[in-house]
Parts: sequence; structure tokens; C-alpha cells
Amino acid sequence: MSPEDVKKAEDAGLALMITMGLDEASTAVALKLAKRHRSIRLSLAVHPWYGDEYTEKTRKMFVDLAKNHEVVAIGETGLDFTGRMSHQWVREEKYVDKAIQRETFRAHVQLARELKLPVIVHDRGDGQEALDILEELGAPKTGAIIHGFAKDEAYAKRCEALGIHLSLGLRTLQNPPPGFEAAVKHAPMRLIVTETDSNKPWEVVKACEIIGKLKGVPTEEVGSKATENLRRLTKQ
Repeated sequence: MSPEDVKKAEDAGLALMITMGLDEASTAVALKLAKRHRSIRLSLAVHPWYGDEYTEKTRKMFVDLAKNHEVVAIGETGLDFTGRMSHQWVREEKYVDKAIQRETFRAHVQLARELKLPVIVHDRGDGQEALDILEELGAPKTGAIIHGFAKDEAYAKRCEALGIHLSLGLRTLQNPPPGFEAAVKHAPMRLIVTETDSNKPWEVVKACEIIGKLKGVPTEEVGSKATENLRRLTKQ
């Protein structure tokens, strides 16, 4: 993001934004951005698209980076069995071996627990497998967010029972899959955060508007509560 983009987001009312890399190289770039702007904080992970690139060296790098006060979470980690974006940002109909993804996901969750940080989860896996792993490893104790939530009401209810937050993004809100809107209506505001998953974070205001219409509450209330939830999770 350019300084102008950051200012545009702050002028739109955004008080806390989380950025993240997809691998070691992009994480280094994201850290520089977070260090330049007080409103931006960083989450560390190797994305499941590149799960086979996570090594012990990467883990040590993340442990070292976590000493920076800008680092507030571990993620995006998780499962994606639907395809991926290549490092050249070209869509590929292939994905890293499922067993490797599971191993890398577990390693990230365990790192989050070790560092006492919340984990941000990308779930394009099968059923509720990601929730099974989060529950098994005790992730809700240090906080967990389902990034780009796009599941149904049954999934949302299990997240509620576990205390896992749902991050609601603009693209999914504008093009909801079956069962998604019912899930949003059911989800308690104390477990909702918002996102754009893009370099246009000011558009999160549009996400708040749609959430507000679904839940029958003002846009400002959605934004205020989402910010409060994110501050609590990240201790900001």
C-alpha cells in the first residue's frame, strides 16, 4: 500500500488493519509497511498455497520476527484443496499435498500457541476439518479467526461454541454462497471482524453496511464492534 492508500483508509475511519505476507519474502515487505504506519499490524505465516515451503528455518524466522511489537498474529495458515495462486499470481488448478498442508497448518497453530498469539485461518478444506484441528490443538485459548468466512450456519454455530471469530469479507458478502447469509445473521457480534482481503481496506466500510443490513444494526455499530473485537484479540 502507498502512503496515500493508508491515509485514505485512515480517513475512512479504519483504526486497526492487519496485513500479512504469503511467504518469507512478502512477509519482510509487509513488516516494513507495518513499521511505517501505527494503524497497520502484521500477521506471520506461509500461506497454505505454499505449504511445502515452510521449514524449520521459516519457523525460526517467524519466532525472531514475533519480537517486533508490530506482530500481532499468526496467519494466514490453514487448508486449501481448491487450487491456488502461483508466486507469479496466476491461478492454478492444483494445490500442495493435503498431508503437507495439514502438517504445516498444525505447525502454525502450535507456533501461535507458543507465542500466545491468535491464529488467522484460511479454510478452503473439507467440511469442518480445519475446526477439528483448531479444537484439538487448543487454538481458541489464544484466539482464532476464520479469514474470508464463506461457510454455512452449522459451521458458524460450531465456531460460536468454540469462541472462534469470523472475518467477513466484502467479496463474499456481495456474492454470498448458499447458507452464508443465515450464518452471518446467526453469528454474535462479539465474534465478528471484517476484511476486504485487498489493498483497498477502506472498502471494509461497505462490508459493515452489508453486515448491518443482514443483522438489522447501524453500519457504525458493526464497525465499532468489529474494531473492538480485533483490538481484544490482538491486544492492541
